[in-house]
Amino acid sequence: MGQHKNYRQLLTVVLVTLIALLPEFVMRRNMITLYYMYEHFTTYFGDLWYCWDNYLSKGFPYPREYPALIQGIFRVLFKIPGVAEDYNYYIWFIVAILTASAVISSCYLFIIRGSWQRLLMYWLLAPSFLFYGLMNVDVLPIATIVLSYYCFSREKYNWSASWLALGTAIKVFPVFLFPVYFFAAPKDKRLELVSFMVVIWLALNLPFMISDWSAWSYPYLWQIQENYARTVADGSWTWLVFTLFDHFGIGSWSGKVSLCLFAGSYLYFIRKYHHLPLARQLLIVMILFILTDRVYSPQYNLYLLPFLVLVDYKIDWRWFYLLEIPDFIQGFFLFAVKNNPYYLQSILVLKYIALILLLRQVLIAKLEESTK
Repeated sequence: MGQHKNYRQLLTVVLVTLIALLPEFVMRRNMITLYYMYEHFTTYFGDLWYCWDNYLSKGFPYPREYPALIQGIFRVLFKIPGVAEDYNYYIWFIVAILTASAVISSCYLFIIRGSWQRLLMYWLLAPSFLFYGLMNVDVLPIATIVLSYYCFSREKYNWSASWLALGTAIKVFPVFLFPVYFFAAPKDKRLELVSFMVVIWLALNLPFMISDWSAWSYPYLWQIQENYARTVADGSWTWLVFTLFDHFGIGSWSGKVSLCLFAGSYLYFIRKYHHLPLARQLLIVMILFILTDRVYSPQYNLYLLPFLVLVDYKIDWRWFYLLEIPDFIQGFFLFAVKNNPYYLQSILVLKYIALILLLRQVLIAKLEESTK
């Protein structure tokens, strides 16, 4: 009887996830709705459209800025008759992949935490999920992060590392969590953790590295050499560093400053707060990454949401919505905001303040009396 009830609950989770994604799918499902949203609200078409319009529709089989496995997924989609020619056809395939990933995340977040309230508030009904869930491919690596956490919490360390390696082959973000897993694992399991992480990552990447090194390496070189804030219209505080350094001809060093800040704060917080539960430590890492990154893309908030579901304390909803509402406004009215530096920088200030307040709460919050 209890098992039957659990299946019914998971079925409900699946259904609610599909319903939550439906409005965004309707918004992005064809060029008519995309143009309507752009003309009335200056809403960006989305990165899924960008990948199709700039690559597939031009006869190029994958988006160059994404790591190997995303390239592989798009290569497969490119071979499906009609996908490269018709956005309305293409979007069904890519959304199906992303929806499956979102459903997996929802189910395992519920299995781990067992709380409808937290699942709804910090995942399914979070503004970031409702608006950015189908804008980019980020729900794919997020699903691997959730699965990795699930396996680690069940002491399946080889599977945990394998899922994290898979996520890192999709997007770089998951690898930042690995040091936390390493130090949280029993000492006699750390070699196993590292071995599976390295071997699985190599197994997923080597075919691409051997067949086309330039295509494999381009996303990483692009991130280092090109993807950083340069002006007040870019979405990060690091444009200030670029502007200062550019007077000396070393503006690109703003990326190095960002990396040093992330690495330094990472080492400090993880060493000082290693006693905190795993979910809290992982949330700290993602907050630090967003705070110090060279570009604060609005959809990055998605990476915080699973850990906000999983942490063991009552989150202050004021700081959560102080982060989420400006983030939604930034994306929904993207070009109107981007073309007015005052609006953009005001939104960024609010988001950075919210992140700092959320970080403070991670460090000092007491354990919830009830985890439900």
